Amino acid sequence: MSKSLDDLLVEYFHPEKLKAAFKAYEEAKTDFFESTINVPMGADGISYETFARELDCRCRFISNRVLKGTYQFYPFRQIDKPKPSGGERVLSIATIRDVLVQKVLYDALYNKVEKKFQATPKLDKVSCAYRKRKSAPYAATLIHRHVQQGFIFALDADIVKFFDRISHLRLIALIEENFGRNTLATNLLRRFVKTGGLSYKDELGKPRPKSFFHEEKPNRQVVLRTQGIPQGGVLSGMLANFYLHEFDCWVVHELSSRYNLRYVRYADDFVLLLKESSAISLVHEEVTQRLQDMELELHSEPKTKYVTYSKKSSRICWFPIHA
Repeated sequence: MSKSLDDLLVEYFHPEKLKAAFKAYEEAKTDFFESTINVPMGADGISYETFARELDCRCRFISNRVLKGTYQFYPFRQIDKPKPSGGERVLSIATIRDVLVQKVLYDALYNKVEKKFQATPKLDKVSCAYRKRKSAPYAATLIHRHVQQGFIFALDADIVKFFDRISHLRLIALIEENFGRNTLATNLLRRFVKTGGLSYKDELGKPRPKSFFHEEKPNRQVVLRTQGIPQGGVLSGMLANFYLHEFDCWVVHELSSRYNLRYVRYADDFVLLLKESSAISLVHEEVTQRLQDMELELHSEPKTKYVTYSKKSSRICWFPIHA
């Protein structure tokens, strides 16, 4: 008989498992050339050095709170990062203890979530971000393969502020449907989704000094998140795929029954490829409506555009949406 998800979490959130997660996180953040460990500080003001020195008692604290169902995520320390394509993206820096909880919860849920993404061979090849053995090069390889098969006309699409606009009502309903209404996993995920952030700038737009995070303890109720999920952690990527899985299934099972197409998605960017250019505008209309039903919106041109791929080279030509 398979173990319940809560029983699995009891195993995963053992203090020794948390200590192992910390060591793995520490190694991932180590620059071996510079001999430095670059673990960022969260909004609780607890530095890497302090956490490492008190590792045993902090892991026991995390384990105890999680298994009692009383663990609360601390507000994220938010940082504005410029996008290569222009504009800014808000990254959410979690406290070290919250990073460990995210990583361990991600590992505990991964196989269950993957079963949904791997329900059919076609679905398994759709979502290429935030999954093991999937990547941007993997997505590019799939697109190249489809182009070689004659699917050269594409809708290259991007969702407007996807991470910031995810509906909590819809996401939490999905979480409860898949992980149970009052399970340890659902309660943790619900609290994670609702956790807000604290800007690294003060009311005057000036960067907050590190001393601020040591001295101030922001009120969680004030910074409560009402929509969207934080960017920057492993749980965020998993939940993003989870939210868009409904859209993936719709494209693979319904839209594909009306149009001869291929579909590849990397996070909130996706490509729908067809053999006939005349069908692109029709597919565009249906996709736009479906995403609106999910409380999401497609970018306008040029972020969302029509593309013609060449089978003979990597050159990409695209023509205006309204042409």
